[in-house]
Amino acid sequence: MSAGDTLTYKEAIARALREAMAADPKVFVLGQDVGRFSIGGVTKGLADEFGAARVRDCPISESAMIGMGAGAAMNGYTTVVEFAYADIAAVAFSSIVHSAAKLNYATNGQLRCPLVIRSPINRFSRHGPMGTEVTLSWFMNVPDLDIAMPASAAEAYWLLRHAFTRRVPTLFLEDRSLNSASGPLGPRPAAPEKARTLRGGSDATVVAAGRMAALALNAAEEIAASGEPADLRVLSLGTVKPLDRTSILEAARATGRVLIVQEEPPFGGYGPAIQSLLDELPLGALKRQPRLLARPDVFLPYNREEDVLPSAQAITAAARELLA
Repeated sequence: MSAGDTLTYKEAIARALREAMAADPKVFVLGQDVGRFSIGGVTKGLADEFGAARVRDCPISESAMIGMGAGAAMNGYTTVVEFAYADIAAVAFSSIVHSAAKLNYATNGQLRCPLVIRSPINRFSRHGPMGTEVTLSWFMNVPDLDIAMPASAAEAYWLLRHAFTRRVPTLFLEDRSLNSASGPLGPRPAAPEKARTLRGGSDATVVAAGRMAALALNAAEEIAASGEPADLRVLSLGTVKPLDRTSILEAARATGRVLIVQEEPPFGGYGPAIQSLLDELPLGALKRQPRLLARPDVFLPYNREEDVLPSAQAITAAARELLA
């Protein structure tokens, strides 16, 4: 693999998974339709390459798959569990929290649980509230559960490779609306879990993750192209938990204004966590009170997702208000 390789978001995830399986025979995949059919496309061809024993089609029991993954971790294996969509984590909540996340802590580090839960976000399926949630706020308060939410092919590739090195489980949230977005993978980051500056700027910082970070970059470039005297920095979190506190505070100090954008309602997710973090700055460090742009406290309406989710236009308007 060359650092200059250009892949789509989905191709980057597939490559990271394939390389992890090739490097370690104790990495295997569980899920519905991950072998023969590969409905999501990421696991296509893996069963032919590595065999059905390592790419296992399972009954519809997500809780059982997480339990199998935690049990396999006790015996030195690393399991990749693919959910059909992120919301399905609800039926496996107890297994994720009580079996997987607590394993390393409960055994005082004697047992590790490098379980990777690939959880695709499927917001624009036109299914209304079913199968379209982001779900990260459900798990933000669970210790020893990492949450990754990549915004680009490069982030997706390096964060998934990084997940295989962890002692604790990683909830890997993949945004299907980014699947066709392409870009170079670039060289391996010194610290893949750190936030990435997608665009430098001196007047305000926009902090986001996943699709919101990609839209924030579009908004910043639109403002720059308009000739307005405003220079937006865009910070992509990549790893939502644990938060990269240092990069967030450095960007906030440098620009004095912060806009946080998330697709979940304003009472959970990384937005309130970042607002709380910014409260640690000394009085006068910020020129304006930080602003959170979030989805209203409603379910996604059937066939009308755009009416409630933050858009590039909404981000642009919020940034202009912050700069006024």
